[in-house]
Amino acid sequence: MPEHDDELARKARALDFHWRVSEDLVAAAGLPKFSRSKINRAMASVLAALALASDSDRPYVSYSRSRDFYAAQGRYEGTDYTYSSVLQSVNELGRLGLIEEIRSKPGAHLTHGMQSRMRASNRLVEILAGQPIEYLGSRCPLVLKGEDGSRIDYEDTSETWRLTREIGNLNRFMNSFSVDVSASASPDNWERTAHHVRARKVKDGVETWACARITPKVDVYRVFSRGGFRQGGRIYGGFWEGLPKDRRLDLLINGEVVIEEDFASLHPRLLYAMRGERMPAGFDCYALPHYQRWVGKLALNVAINAATLNAAAGALMEKARHKKADGSPVWPYGWAETRRIIDKVIAHNPAIAGYIGSDAGVSLMAIDARMALDVLKACEKAKLPALPVHDSFLASEDRKAELKSIMNDVLEGTLDRISPLASRASKKISMGDTIQLIRYREPGPVETVTAEPVVIPVPEPVVSSSEPELSSAEPGSSPSGTGARFRPVVRLLPPRPGSPRPCVVAPPAEPVVLSPALVAPPPASPGPTLPVPVPAFLLDLRPTPEPEPAPSPEPPPPVPAPPRPRPSLAFLAPSLPPSDDPSDPGPLRPAASRPRVAPVSLAAPCDVCTVDAPEVPAPPVERKGLLGRLAAQARAMRDPTSSADADARMAELRALASQQRARRVEL
Repeated sequence: MPEHDDELARKARALDFHWRVSEDLVAAAGLPKFSRSKINRAMASVLAALALASDSDRPYVSYSRSRDFYAAQGRYEGTDYTYSSVLQSVNELGRLGLIEEIRSKPGAHLTHGMQSRMRASNRLVEILAGQPIEYLGSRCPLVLKGEDGSRIDYEDTSETWRLTREIGNLNRFMNSFSVDVSASASPDNWERTAHHVRARKVKDGVETWACARITPKVDVYRVFSRGGFRQGGRIYGGFWEGLPKDRRLDLLINGEVVIEEDFASLHPRLLYAMRGERMPAGFDCYALPHYQRWVGKLALNVAINAATLNAAAGALMEKARHKKADGSPVWPYGWAETRRIIDKVIAHNPAIAGYIGSDAGVSLMAIDARMALDVLKACEKAKLPALPVHDSFLASEDRKAELKSIMNDVLEGTLDRISPLASRASKKISMGDTIQLIRYREPGPVETVTAEPVVIPVPEPVVSSSEPELSSAEPGSSPSGTGARFRPVVRLLPPRPGSPRPCVVAPPAEPVVLSPALVAPPPASPGPTLPVPVPAFLLDLRPTPEPEPAPSPEPPPPVPAPPRPRPSLAFLAPSLPPSDDPSDPGPLRPAASRPRVAPVSLAAPCDVCTVDAPEVPAPPVERKGLLGRLAAQARAMRDPTSSADADARMAELRALASQQRARRVEL
């Protein structure tokens, strides 16, 4: 088996308790039989999960090694899956070398979102190949998730019992008709494995395959979010949901070819209704000028689900890190362009501007889930077999018009109930509480500013040539994918709310170069300039000149301020060396340099040969008062002549010491 791939490990399927292998298969794998039947049943389900994963395109199975995780699992997976039973089964499989395991540190799933993972080894894959697996079904039709996305327990109330009965009736309805893949479907688009069907998908010229497990019976469930039953609630569990849209049309319901109908632009349409408006007929809320439609659709849907506009831009930029099947980024724009696109989406949908960046998506899912249940109930009443795919439905092609009529009635009724113009009594309690969770923020005033010019492509007719046509992702190509080439045209972008006012600075004027040539003087006037006569009516219109004010007397000359007394520097006098004559200060000596001490000789003093070292006088320094004397003293300390005199003095002392040592040796 090749080394584990990080991308495959991230796509691990969660360990569930919906399947089980036989006891004979557990014994064939060389696993011991435990004394507790709970652990034996848990081991059989773990082996079934590994067998299904190895037969699909997601070979890894994720599981938790935390005790807290299994606190709420009894409701969802039964009492056989506990902390001790799961970990004991995994440890035994690892001890026998039947799995390859990647363990996460405690709490690491909160940072990178991944639990511990395992997959079957080559030996276990050979043991499990072709063996039957029993389907146990879903234990709980209602799944409640917390803020972090993990499943949490809840108390049974009258509301949960009502929701449970509702989903139970839905399962009975969908199990009353058959669903299968058409025998006439192209074998190039479908493959069958031991436990799955694989459906082919081609997008942008790239081929991918989706894997689905056809269960013996339909067993759907609902998933609620944010720790309550007012948000989320969509229907999951049908194998047809994971198939590509084109391949879903190869299915048969009761042996009849199916069609798929959906609610167009459902979430924006619901937001318009919550503002008391209806989306105009023919209006496309996703169509932005100069961008392909998928750009506006992705930006608007992401922004509706985000809590702020910056969070929406960050979520779109996160998609830029992911690659499509052809290697291109899912979102090919940078941060500045992403914010500009979001602003264009807001400007294109001003009626719902306050809902964009308001975290309304999870509440809108609760509304469209309620609509899906209403459509399926109406289909059951009309004896029209139908399968849900969130906000779209599969039904027989012969009854397409009947399905569209039911969907339209449910849509119109929902738009009327959520409108603020409707009476409170006409709203259902659950839908009314959900609407209250959707907050509307009044958009700020749009400030008209002169934005910086940008280059916006304008289509031109294509001139036939032998050059290859540019793809839509390349610059200069048509954003609509029509193949038209573009020429850049400078225009001004519309103002963005909250953007800083740009400052346009004119470029500096070029300096005027004067010519050295002589300039001819202006021609002389031929004669004196005559005064131009003024009409009399203009003279009457002249304002009367105001009298000139009398000159004010000259102000007295300013009195000079007395000179500021300078601070005394007498406190620096003690630091100066004394002079020979107290009345006449003599030349300054460097006071900062210490006098050099003559080297001490250990020889006996000789009165006859004593040589007195001449004293080197200090260089005279010009006298300039106290501050000048300090400056002169500092300059004398930096004078190289003083250093030379000190070196000469040291040489004389060394010579004197040498003579004394020589005389002592002679004696």
